[in-house]
Amino acid sequence: TGGLGGMGGAQPLAAVMAGACCLAVECNPGSIDFRLRTRYVDEKTDSLDEALAMIERWTKSGQTKSVGLLGNAADVFPEIHRRGVRPDIVTDQTSAHDPLNGYLPQGWTLARWRDLRESDPKAVEAASRASMKAHVKAMVDFWNDGVPTLDYGNNIRQVAREEGLENAFAFPGF
Repeated sequence: TGGLGGMGGAQPLAAVMAGACCLAVECNPGSIDFRLRTRYVDEKTDSLDEALAMIERWTKSGQTKSVGLLGNAADVFPEIHRRGVRPDIVTDQTSAHDPLNGYLPQGWTLARWRDLRESDPKAVEAASRASMKAHVKAMVDFWNDGVPTLDYGNNIRQVAREEGLENAFAFPGF
């Protein structure tokens, strides 16, 4: 899943309560740390390889745990798909409803994002919207591979469609 802030923070806890493991991608280390302190997420890493190894190890041993992966879902989702990893479900609860203040563009640091929100908000929104398109494209790819895929109605599919991804609504929202 993508997002550990706001509404997204409950997803790893819900997955574990339902008997599953969860990899939650989050770009803000403070959000991951908060979810660790409140025990909504069990582990953290900044390495996709390490996160996938954790999930594999836990699954093989019958454990239900979650890991917060520091990264950008617009980068991580396509990479997971490229590697041929097949999750049981793909979800998104990023703050895509707010392209200026809620969604970090691909390749940007948090510092750059925070600075440019003030000095060049149009550039931030444009970069965020392009990143959302890449993010949703990966979700559609998972959906097309038969992986149940959803978002929580955060407007990410609409933005991706507006950015030219014609099949952005291939998967449902919840």
